[in-house]
Amino acid sequence: MKIEAFSEGKNLDAPEANEDQFLVLPGRGYAVLDGVTDIGGTLYDGLRAGRLASQIASKAVAEILLDPAARELRPERLIEHVSAAFQAAYVRYGMLEIARNDPARRFGATLTLAVDLGEAIRFVLIGDSGLRINGAEIFLNDTVLDLATASLRVEAHRLVADAGGDAEDCRRVGRACAFHGAARLHPETKPWLDEAKRRLLHERCLAWCGAHLPAIPEADVRRVLDTGIDGQAHFQNNTISPLSYAVLDGFEIPQSLVRVIDRPRATIRSIELFTDGYFEPAATPALAEWEASFAEVERIDPEKIGRYPSVKGSTARMRTDDRTVVIVHLY
Repeated sequence: MKIEAFSEGKNLDAPEANEDQFLVLPGRGYAVLDGVTDIGGTLYDGLRAGRLASQIASKAVAEILLDPAARELRPERLIEHVSAAFQAAYVRYGMLEIARNDPARRFGATLTLAVDLGEAIRFVLIGDSGLRINGAEIFLNDTVLDLATASLRVEAHRLVADAGGDAEDCRRVGRACAFHGAARLHPETKPWLDEAKRRLLHERCLAWCGAHLPAIPEADVRRVLDTGIDGQAHFQNNTISPLSYAVLDGFEIPQSLVRVIDRPRATIRSIELFTDGYFEPAATPALAEWEASFAEVERIDPEKIGRYPSVKGSTARMRTDDRTVVIVHLY
């Protein structure tokens, strides 16, 4: 067996703020976790919510992997155990009822997990972190919601640049639109957007989503464009829309949003688990290749407004996102 693992936070000047985690328990299980960023910036014992969430989830996953009574690792039992850990945290911080009533106030983390069951490997995907088996077969939950939200930022960039704004103006206005939506003008969009340009932005994004995301009901697209990231919790852990998504947050997750894959262990040569800070998979199952892929994406589209549209972009000391990969070679 050979194991490679790497994690780097998006803020190169604050590595302790990395909201990703990885877990390596040779012979038992391997995981990557990505804490959901709290755009409000609230601190809990000095930690931002995303980092706290990934730490809570990682510890809970390790506990259940090491529990002999949970050897078969039923996904529903895993979720129950992690959810209990989140609920204990809500109680500790005096916010259980707040979290129960408002999904936007909850801690959250994604998880991609590989569990060694002896004769088989079980993979569990909750959220948008990914999996590749044998260097070829990729499993990645749909990120259509992020694409719809990213359209706000991409179109805002174009409008500001066309009006003569510099790179910093484009970033500021793009971020405000992605995070707060385009239903009304946000103070950070001034002076580059007025009411007429706000409507134009909304119309362009609606047209883009209609052309590129035809399976998504227009009402859902409009909700995303109106509210941006602020309103994404509407789609969290429910099945009301094709945009709905799973996240570990301490409450129920519909089983239809949890992906479980079982494979005979004898058929598996390599396992790669990765968070969404990697926009393209590596050429081969090797850490150096994952980092080469990351570097190429940064070279091609650092702002993430071209080939790799995203709700954030990279600058000199700030990457688009935290990134983490775990590679397990089974010999």
